[in-house]
Amino acid sequence: MYDNYIVRQPLFDRHNALLGYELRFRETDEGRAALAQSVLSGTFDIIRGGMPAFVACSRDQLLSETFAAMEPGAVVLMINNDVGADEEVEAALVRIKTAGGFVALDNLEEDVSPSEALASHVEWVRVDLRCDDAEIVGRICDRVWHARPRFIADQVLEPSQYNIALQLGFDGFQGPLFSRTETLSAAEMPSSTVAAMRLLGLARDPNVTDPKLEEAVSTDAVLTFQLLRLVNSAALGGKGVSSIGHALRIIGRNQFLRWLALAIAASRGATNGVDQHMVRQAVERGRLLEQLGGKGRDAGTLFLVGLFSLMDTVFKMPLHDIVARVALGDDAKAALLDRTGPYAKALAFAESYEMGMFESAAELATEMGIPLEKLPDIYTTALAWTAEALGAMAAPAPTANDRKLAAR
Repeated sequence: MYDNYIVRQPLFDRHNALLGYELRFRETDEGRAALAQSVLSGTFDIIRGGMPAFVACSRDQLLSETFAAMEPGAVVLMINNDVGADEEVEAALVRIKTAGGFVALDNLEEDVSPSEALASHVEWVRVDLRCDDAEIVGRICDRVWHARPRFIADQVLEPSQYNIALQLGFDGFQGPLFSRTETLSAAEMPSSTVAAMRLLGLARDPNVTDPKLEEAVSTDAVLTFQLLRLVNSAALGGKGVSSIGHALRIIGRNQFLRWLALAIAASRGATNGVDQHMVRQAVERGRLLEQLGGKGRDAGTLFLVGLFSLMDTVFKMPLHDIVARVALGDDAKAALLDRTGPYAKALAFAESYEMGMFESAAELATEMGIPLEKLPDIYTTALAWTAEALGAMAAPAPTANDRKLAAR
């Protein structure tokens, strides 16, 4: 049942470091139950990736202690604005805080919300920034300021909204602004990335022999190091690889293409949490699409379409400039640049799923002949695989104490 879908959306702090993930699920009773199921199955920890998970919590879930078994600091319960203060609710919040847990008030608006009476029990308050009037947003914050919470700006769409939130002292930020392309000069792309893209074109040519391919890789020391590190990662089962030629013999040309694409993503040289998240999301999307192979859809092409669909945001340059540097097939180019052809529907599915548009994702999956019950596992697999593939390049997972500090 697609009611069990869960996806994540990143939150960043004032310094663009990753603060945690909001976990979103289908807004039905069955969808809410999916979160508890994910905890029991272990997928909850995979999805949150070692970071605090901000999750919606109903009054019933709060009173039934649905989240009591979770590690304190691993989850921030987001209480909706229609949950009012009464003895049962306040007692539950006291128990959570005593156990080391954290609570947030969610979706405060211009009109006074019943949940505001609970402000003294929470660490966070989230405000929808689609209202970009600084005076109105300031009044919303003032109503709960006595409790000294930290504020999260949700639905940040434009730089002007982000600046308003910064000036008002917000500590957390999320929204489309952080995944939007900011076009820079193509000359700013790292030289090793340009070399990797050219190599990707050579590797796709069946007339280019493995020795020629190895020679081409060896001319770039940085690229050689990146590829050997990736191929030696746990995602390949821990096999030792001593050279590019050895890697080709072990994994074959198709697998080499995949790792080369990963090297391109890794060469971005992410300088903050937003950049790092976009690199990881590009790889996650590539793996997500790769699993949709079959019925006329080549898995290798699907991986490249998914990966390159976010390269404009990763490298902050027009997508057509990036695609021009890679010898992609016509079908892949059509999907990326025109959203047409046999791979366009798979790309639309990934975008819908990642945004939590579950009905749209389910329709597209059905049209592609993908069983709906497999979709949650496909998404979780993509996250877990990327964590293995890029784990060596990520910042160390925060400790329990780090997470507590992040949530205060």
